[in-house]
Amino acid sequence: MSSTFSRLFRDHPREVQETYFEHMAASSRFGFKLMRLASCAFIHSVVPGVHKTTVSDAIRSMARDMGGRAEEARECRMRDAGVWDVGL
Repeated sequence: MSSTFSRLFRDHPREVQETYFEHMAASSRFGFKLMRLASCAFIHSVVPGVHKTTVSDAIRSMARDMGGRAEEARECRMRDAGVWDVGL
């Protein structure tokens, strides 16, 4: 049971060097931003002249932000698996 709890609640935040609550806050920010962008996309579908680049610009920005976080997590998993070699 403890390993399941760890896997579900502790492992990933540690991979990105955050506490559970720091990770919750970061993930929530992304989630709320995506909900706002979904609204912009629906408004754009009805009135094409508004929010012409709002969604695409924000998604590109979020991808850059998340890319760095994903790279950190990948490197952490590699170190934990014993395959980390900075000389590669």
